[in-house]
Amino acid sequence: MNKSEATQILEKVLGYADAEETVAAVHGGVSDSTRFSDNAITQNVSQNDISLNVTSAYGQSHGSASTNDLSDGSLKALVKRAEDIAKISPPDPEHMPPVDAAESGKYTDVKAHFDKTVEYDPISRARDISTAIGMVNKKDLKLSGAFSSGYGFHAMANSAGLRAYHRSTNAETHMTVLTPTSSGWAEKISENVEDVNATSVAETALRIAENSQDPAASEPGEYTVILRPAAVAELLMFMFWGGFDAKATDEGRTFLRDKLGTKICGENITIYSDHTDPNCPGSPFQGDGLASRKLNWIKNGVVENLSYSRYWAKEKGKEPTGWPSNILMEGGDTSVDEMIASTDKCILVTRFWYIRTVDPMVPLVTGMTRDGLFLIENGKIAKPLKHLRFNVRLLDVLSRVEALSPPERTGEYFGMLIPAVKTRDFNFTSTTEF
Repeated sequence: MNKSEATQILEKVLGYADAEETVAAVHGGVSDSTRFSDNAITQNVSQNDISLNVTSAYGQSHGSASTNDLSDGSLKALVKRAEDIAKISPPDPEHMPPVDAAESGKYTDVKAHFDKTVEYDPISRARDISTAIGMVNKKDLKLSGAFSSGYGFHAMANSAGLRAYHRSTNAETHMTVLTPTSSGWAEKISENVEDVNATSVAETALRIAENSQDPAASEPGEYTVILRPAAVAELLMFMFWGGFDAKATDEGRTFLRDKLGTKICGENITIYSDHTDPNCPGSPFQGDGLASRKLNWIKNGVVENLSYSRYWAKEKGKEPTGWPSNILMEGGDTSVDEMIASTDKCILVTRFWYIRTVDPMVPLVTGMTRDGLFLIENGKIAKPLKHLRFNVRLLDVLSRVEALSPPERTGEYFGMLIPAVKTRDFNFTSTTEF
C-alpha cells in the first residue's frame, strides 16, 4: 500500500471518530518464505495482509480494536467498537495523549526499500536454493533452512494532526549443513536481496560442518573464547530485554538500577541505535509516532541512556527515547582469522541456542553452543569439540573483551549490526552429547 492509499484510509477513520482522542495505524505487506530440508524444498508460503488498529480515548480511559477488512462499513464499525471499549474501560493513569507534530520531531529519510527485493519471486528463490542444495548434495551431506523475503509499510495518523509513513523490504536466509556427526550454520540478512547470496551462505555452513566432524570431548572450565557475531547478538538481546527499560530500572527491577552514568563494562564497548545506518536501517518513527533517535546506550563502557516511554519521561523530567529501532555495536579491525592466529589456546563459538535467564538482576544467563565448536591451539584450529553448556554474567563477558572484528548484520528478532569478539574467562559448566 503506497502512502496515498494509506493516508486515504486513515483519514476516513479519523473522519468517523467521535472520541476525544483517536490514533489509527495501518500496516502490512507481503511476506514470502521457502523452507527446505534434507536437500529438498519442502514448503513455499506467502502471506499478504493488511491490518488496521484504532485506539480511542475519553480522558484516561482508552480502548483498541483491529481489523483487516478495509471496507467503509468495516471502518465505521471498527471505530465504534474502539470507542465502546474506551467508554467502559477504567482510567489508565499512564495513558498519554496522542503525539502531535511538534512533539514528534522531524522524521529522517531512511532508505530501507529495494525494488529488486519486491521483484524477487518464488521461482528466483527456488533457483538460488537449488544451486545451494546441489553444492551440498555433491558432498553427500544434508542442507536445511529457509529463505524469506518481503516488503511492507507502516502508516499512522491521529487526532492531534500527526501523519507518518514508512516502507521497507527484507531478505534473509539461514542454512544448516548436517554430517553424521556435526552441523554447520550460516546466515545472511539485508533489505536488498541482491546482497543475499544463497550459495555463499551454504558454502560457509558446509565448511563449518565439515571441519566440525567427529568432535572431541572437552573439560568444563573458564576459557578465552572467540564469539562470532550471531553468538554475541544472542547474548546482547537478553541484556537489552532485561535491563534498559527506564521505568523498571528506576523501580529497582533491572540490573542497571543506579547504574546510569556509571561504567559497567570495558571501555572498548559502545552499543547504540541509529535507524539511518544503511547497513541496518530502522523505522524513522516509533509506534507512538515519536521520531526515532540515534542514541548511545553504552558509550566506552558507560551507561549513557535508558529507554524512556513518554509517560515515564514526563514523570522523571526526561526526554522520551522510545525503544531501540536497532542494536548496533562498534567493532574493531581484527578479523576472526587474526583473533585465532593471535591466540595460544581458546574456543571458537559459531552461535548459541536455548539461552535462558538465570538471574536477571546480575544478569546471569545459561545456554549451549551450537553448529560448530572448535578448540584453538597455537594460533590454529586444533580440533572440533562436543558442545558445551555455559553460565556467564553478561557484563563480565563485555568487561573482558580483548579484540573486536568489523560488525556484521545479524539478529533473529530485530536488526542488529554486531562484531565478533574475543573475550576471557568464559565459563563453560558442562559438556553435552550432541
